[in-house]
Amino acid sequence: MSDKDTPNLTPHTLTRYDDDLGALRSLLMNMGGVAEQHFDDALAYLLDGDAERGRVAMEQDYEIDRLETSIDELAIHIIARYAPTASDLRAIMAIVKAITDLERIGDKSEKLARIAEEVGPTLQSTSFATHFRVMGRIVKGMMHDALDAFVRQDYVAAEEIIRRDTHVNHEYNMVHDVLLDYMADNPNKGDLSLRMLYCMRAIERIGDHCANIAEYVIFQQKGIDTHRGDADEGKERTHI
Repeated sequence: MSDKDTPNLTPHTLTRYDDDLGALRSLLMNMGGVAEQHFDDALAYLLDGDAERGRVAMEQDYEIDRLETSIDELAIHIIARYAPTASDLRAIMAIVKAITDLERIGDKSEKLARIAEEVGPTLQSTSFATHFRVMGRIVKGMMHDALDAFVRQDYVAAEEIIRRDTHVNHEYNMVHDVLLDYMADNPNKGDLSLRMLYCMRAIERIGDHCANIAEYVIFQQKGIDTHRGDADEGKERTHI
């Protein structure tokens, strides 16, 4: 925040403001790191049968919730105490938006881990696993790069991350066709098919949340809500 933007704040208050903003960004990156590990642990259980990492994914969701609460409280404190304007206010609002996506990533990762035990053996014996691994690899890369772009405020990288979501949708559509064939060949395994559908949909939705975080970088830098906008043009849509 510049002195020009905040003529009523003393140098001491400006220092405290900068410290609070830095703490807000630090909490966001902590939450992003936890969400990233959460998803990685859930995939390890789903695809590799790593039960210990699956247990961590199921039991550590409270940490994401705790960080979300801390960020919300600090953001409210900063807005109420300092009345930030222009770019600083956009930065705070972008963080508040991003933590909602990170919290949902945590929720979906936890649920992935909880049903991994049921669908894991089927994954290993079918072509589901190959597509899930590809989807998971793309989404993990999107998540890491979206958080990095958020820190560096790199809107060019953010735009590229958003475009990557179409690759996730492509893999989703491929595994959707695999699921239809599996359901036709195994009509007595409806419950398992539904759980498989949830897994593939959860991974696809986590990719959407990563694209949302990338959008917030553009929002901060350009002051516009892209809603993917041009990035959606020609994008492959997912099957229902």
